[in-house]
Amino acid sequence: MAETSREKIPNTAAAGLTDDLIVDILSRLPVKSLCRCKCVSPHWRDLISHPDHRRWLPQTLAGFFENDFDNGREVWRFTNFGGARQPPLICTPFSFMPGYEDVAIVDACNGLLLCRPPKASPHHVSRYVVCNPATKSWVVLPDSGSHGDDVEDDEPLVARLGFDPTVSAHFHVFEFVENDYGTVAGVEIYSSETGAWSYEESQWNYETHLFEFSPSVFINGLLHFTTIQFEVVAVDVEGESWWVLPAPEDADDVDDPCNWNPGFLARYQGLLCYMTRWYNGRDLSIWVLEDYAVDGWVLKRQVTVRQLTEKISPPNGCYYRLITIHPDCNWITYVSGLESMLMAYDMDRNEVHVIQNLGSRGVVSCIPYVPSYAKSLTDGH
Repeated sequence: MAETSREKIPNTAAAGLTDDLIVDILSRLPVKSLCRCKCVSPHWRDLISHPDHRRWLPQTLAGFFENDFDNGREVWRFTNFGGARQPPLICTPFSFMPGYEDVAIVDACNGLLLCRPPKASPHHVSRYVVCNPATKSWVVLPDSGSHGDDVEDDEPLVARLGFDPTVSAHFHVFEFVENDYGTVAGVEIYSSETGAWSYEESQWNYETHLFEFSPSVFINGLLHFTTIQFEVVAVDVEGESWWVLPAPEDADDVDDPCNWNPGFLARYQGLLCYMTRWYNGRDLSIWVLEDYAVDGWVLKRQVTVRQLTEKISPPNGCYYRLITIHPDCNWITYVSGLESMLMAYDMDRNEVHVIQNLGSRGVVSCIPYVPSYAKSLTDGH
């Protein structure tokens, strides 16, 4: 690793350290502490963000995959969490996957992406591809068979990815099967360890309905969703444990027209976090689940709409679209304003930052991405 030029940090012991030593020290820190180290100086911030150092440092939220439509064609782009000051961490389309460059991203989990090949592609022989854009590795999954014989014309099912590199190098894909009423009948689960799908019938309430674009969270070996009934449901990687928990007590005000959408899930400081996905004039409450056994939702933060929108929204509106909460730091990311500004709000400093002006792109979805440099996939060739 070549030593780069650096600024002197006066009156500190770190002033005499080389870049190699600083990176070696930083690599031993937990993610939360590493995030704080970015504030030491511009030089430390650049060291931590430099592409040559990423694989040696613990990883956290790096940016977002966004999609929109260009002349009727779906296009995916990547935006760094730090904005456009540096080139995008991930280049799209995915040129490292010949024949699968223009996949649609369905989900992201701890560095892996669950993707669908375009229907017009001659390679559309399976519904899913799982890839790691940081290591440029990928694998094509066998077909689950849950949608009949015609993959081309079948409507997409709700599918999500489960991967925790601290527990196992193997990943799981969950494909939920619907009944005639659009509610969950069961789930097909793919295991990369066995290379096969298995089906399990749902043990949730028969009215449980999952939304295709609703965020999910894989944590503690469980895949979590919110439902229209203002519940949090979860299923494990074996399809044996089906779990239901009421939402936090102030999140189910169904009589409030501003709160028509079910809650928003994320991972926050190692815990399951519940927020509200769409708000139009109400404050934002942030809850974490500290104990599954006793429905242990604990209120951690409250943020006013004014704090999020006063610097960007017009005087007659306070609209924002929540993207996620930073998994390791006290930052909320969201889209706000007439120009669709991708924003970050620092809850500790009460500061609003512009990440990117999305302008007229009209982003349909925005998927948070945490890179992983672990070798977890085989080459898809």
